[in-house]
Amino acid sequence: MTTRLARSLAAAALSGLAGLASAAATPIDLLTIPGVPGTGGDATVYGPCYCDQASWFSPVMLLGPGTYDLGTVRQYWVLSGITPDGGPDQGSLWLLFSPVETSGTWPEDFPPETTSVIPGLVVCQQGDDACNASFDGKFVDDHLVFTLPQGQNAVQVGLIGHYLYTPPLAAAVPEPVTPALLLAGLAMMGALARRRGRA
Repeated sequence: MTTRLARSLAAAALSGLAGLASAAATPIDLLTIPGVPGTGGDATVYGPCYCDQASWFSPVMLLGPGTYDLGTVRQYWVLSGITPDGGPDQGSLWLLFSPVETSGTWPEDFPPETTSVIPGLVVCQQGDDACNASFDGKFVDDHLVFTLPQGQNAVQVGLIGHYLYTPPLAAAVPEPVTPALLLAGLAMMGALARRRGRA
């Protein structure tokens, strides 16, 4: 009985090792993947809040359904422009842009480039130098892990504003559940082996 259970656990552990490879995210360097010719490159995102920010869009990547590790991006808070219509100066409005991830079926029904994405902003009182200074150099790190569902074959990522992009590691990144189950199975096998040794 114990031998049969040990064999079952060993099979489960081997299955976990196989799942570790299949469940891994495929690493993609946004700066080197070729993609669809003529897509992507430098652009400018306009508005809202009377501001425009330099941006860069990856080429449209033709990919199969699955999970992809696109690296990490450090997004910095940026200071907005000022109102051109004589209204109050908006120089104390800080914006935090976010990576734009679009997916769909290429070339039909593929969404166009996003014009503006602002997930967070903060308004300092005009003339509050301390508040403004607290956002100078402030950033948020995002790990770009993206899952392309069935029925779609393309992804495009946009990096907006002041950012620092870091490509993923060469090794694929496993999903957290699979190695946890694998370690639990190995621990159970070790416990059974110790019990058999004492018997």
